[in-house]
Amino acid sequence: MKKVGIFGGTFDPIHIGHLYIACEAQRELGLDELVFMPSGNPPHKQNKEITYGHIRYEMVSIAINEYPNFKVSDFEVNKKDLSYTFETLEYIKGQFDEAELYFITGADCLIDIDKWKNVNRILELSNFVVFSRPGYSKDKLLKQKEKVESKYNKQIILLDLLHIEISSSLIRERIKKGWCVEFFLPSGVNRFIKELNLYGWGENICGHMKK
Repeated sequence: MKKVGIFGGTFDPIHIGHLYIACEAQRELGLDELVFMPSGNPPHKQNKEITYGHIRYEMVSIAINEYPNFKVSDFEVNKKDLSYTFETLEYIKGQFDEAELYFITGADCLIDIDKWKNVNRILELSNFVVFSRPGYSKDKLLKQKEKVESKYNKQIILLDLLHIEISSSLIRERIKKGWCVEFFLPSGVNRFIKELNLYGWGENICGHMKK
């Protein structure tokens, strides 16, 4: 059976940390394909400033160009209403009918999983894969893993990865200050950001998510 990973995120912008996570997930899980899913209108980021979806989608496309088993989907960025993970997984399942799905997300999402909509459906549709992040101890994650597994009777997969302390917010802040960022970004993405003058927060580039 084909194994497909789904890696969701804002990717504003996508950076080398994201690619590291994707490559390690593909290797450790034996994935045949990994789909990047730039977020559309996530309920937990209402009223936060975010770059328009088609621009974030294009940055991901540039970043994964040299990775033949990496794909990017515009499903969420094209949605007009709120983006819920269970709906995204139902869509992906329809695209890969017989595939086994692996939903890849960060430690913070495991901690807050009970706040998500239709958790049972998410765990029914996919293997829930969590990668570690700075600020979350392994003991804390293991305790939460046991709690979630007991509550939902589903196995959670933990990826023990290096803590690469790069964030999209850090990159945006450095750009606003005029500091160097190309060593944080995949090939071509830095050039794309410069060409569009991104993260100067011009009204023609960025907008506010609305309820």
